Amino acid sequence: MEMAVVLKILGRNISYGVLFNRISSLWKLIQPFQLMDIKNEYFLAKFQNNKDYDKVLTQGPWIIFGQYLTIQPWTKDFSPLQPYPSVVMVWIMLLRLLGFMYKKKILEAIGSMIGKVVKFDFKTDNKTRGSLPRMTLLINLDKPLIS
Repeated sequence: MEMAVVLKILGRNISYGVLFNRISSLWKLIQPFQLMDIKNEYFLAKFQNNKDYDKVLTQGPWIIFGQYLTIQPWTKDFSPLQPYPSVVMVWIMLLRLLGFMYKKKILEAIGSMIGKVVKFDFKTDNKTRGSLPRMTLLINLDKPLIS
């Protein structure tokens, strides 16, 4: 199932209709999307184009009624029987890096120590000074996090 993501709101149950209306206004997608209610308070969102799919995955974090909306790409290994997602999309900023470290290879190596790098912030990619390196990562919560 290409261009589909699994959604779950942490800490609160929200009905299908409320979630659909809220994410529609948050995401402001180019084309309509499908939302399906699946087991255990999980939802599946399917997109018609890569631009919308990438936007939802990488431009968060998405907060709904003060609660974090977890988003992960759908995979055949996903199980709605788990009470909480084992893989989540996170957005990080790297603090106190020296100037020579603002290189894609170095930042990618740092990011891959934490999780799977999905996207670099545009300013980070272009090494624009005055901004912190930001990236989007997929983190497996079943594995220990580095500190």
